[in-house]
Amino acid sequence: MSKVLVCVADAQLFLLLRHLLAGEGFDAVLVSKPSEIGSLAELDISALVIAWPGEEGQGPALLSCARLEFPSASVILLSRDGAAVRPGECDLFLQRPFDPASLMGFLRRLAQTQRAIEPGDNPESLLRFADLEMNLAMMSVRRGGNSVHLSALQFRILRRLLQEPAMVCDREELIKSCWPVNADVEPRTVDIHIGHVRRALQARGPDLIRTVRGRGYALQCPENGCVDHPA
Repeated sequence: MSKVLVCVADAQLFLLLRHLLAGEGFDAVLVSKPSEIGSLAELDISALVIAWPGEEGQGPALLSCARLEFPSASVILLSRDGAAVRPGECDLFLQRPFDPASLMGFLRRLAQTQRAIEPGDNPESLLRFADLEMNLAMMSVRRGGNSVHLSALQFRILRRLLQEPAMVCDREELIKSCWPVNADVEPRTVDIHIGHVRRALQARGPDLIRTVRGRGYALQCPENGCVDHPA
């Protein structure tokens, strides 16, 4: 069973989250300190649920440590103050008290995504463009042979672009493909996450994402042309 790392101090909140997670096929693993995360590195962690900013402000430290150990895990932040969460900091933000249906919808979409790229189905499933390679089985991205670190949501966005690199993908299609069903996502939120993906890729080479004003996004070869992915 896939596991979700739950970083909350409120016992009643943890029990609620554990119940909701179990209903969608996830096992909740409680963590209260950043130092506890390293011992969980061997677990199959699909998502992180973190109270923000958390007891004694530990939320950012917990998130930083968890992202190092589980870079492909989706990030869900729970907070009573929406202003405390920066745009693009998480895959799902829930303001407390939150509607359980919002969390359950996200978890269902996450489970569907995991089933769609189950390693045993096609261990050689790769998407490539120029010097960029996405391994769906390993949920990893490399550019020019170097690792590119993306959040789970950013991975899904890039995957959608790679599926039809020459086609312009509008914001509505990205929301439909990458966010939970019925998620309330503003077009500006899509732009923010595209920006994160773009910067992550640019850290390894020229810009590969083309913005088509008024329409959406597509992939493009850099000015020096597309180069085959290294063998």
